[in-house]
Amino acid sequence: MKYRLSVLRGILRSLPADSSYSTVRACVASLIFVLLAVSCGPPPQGQYHVPESAIAAAERNVPERAKQSEGVSLPESAMVRLQEQPYLRNAFKNAFSQPTPTSRTGLDDFYARTRGKVQHVAIISGGSFDVLKAFIAKGWAPIVMIQFQGRTPEILPVSDYNDQLSEVYLQNPTNFAKRRLSYQEFEKAWSKNSRNKCVLITPQALNEVTVQNVLGKYLPAKAFQEVSIRRR
Repeated sequence: MKYRLSVLRGILRSLPADSSYSTVRACVASLIFVLLAVSCGPPPQGQYHVPESAIAAAERNVPERAKQSEGVSLPESAMVRLQEQPYLRNAFKNAFSQPTPTSRTGLDDFYARTRGKVQHVAIISGGSFDVLKAFIAKGWAPIVMIQFQGRTPEILPVSDYNDQLSEVYLQNPTNFAKRRLSYQEFEKAWSKNSRNKCVLITPQALNEVTVQNVLGKYLPAKAFQEVSIRRR
């Protein structure tokens, strides 16, 4: 590079110095400068340049679970319209002629009584309140056994939740009357009466893959690792 600069200075000194050659001198200088720049290659990269291979390596090192959890979240509220789910309401026909659930096997008894009334039914175990929320967001009303204060246990679908109000609603599928509980009251009663189980009645066949795909849309994988399904 120094040699080329000295050549440039020599050429410029060899040109006549009077004003009639000023344009020629300028053109020659510009041409030689361009040639030097091209021959010397691109300017050195700055200190903030990150090689493409390093970026690719960083992307490969991101945990797969972190990638899967991007964009995964529950809506702040959701509601299932039981009026539009006759297949669920069929399970509660003649409910008042059935014995009142009095033990933790109440959901299993309900599941057994749905035979012949509904086609696609399953018992979900090992769930959490967020799992119930995910089912509601999907449009499935999880059925739980719960005991209101001073009353006998009942089996009802959970139809609504609202994070802003911290309230959950259970609805009677025959007359559509709703009952409201705080999140704290519901989780305490649900854990006590149902052992964190629920029954799902849906218009489509249920299996492990179907349930996991639904939950994975709203929850990180670690939130439903303990969930299991039993179906006919």
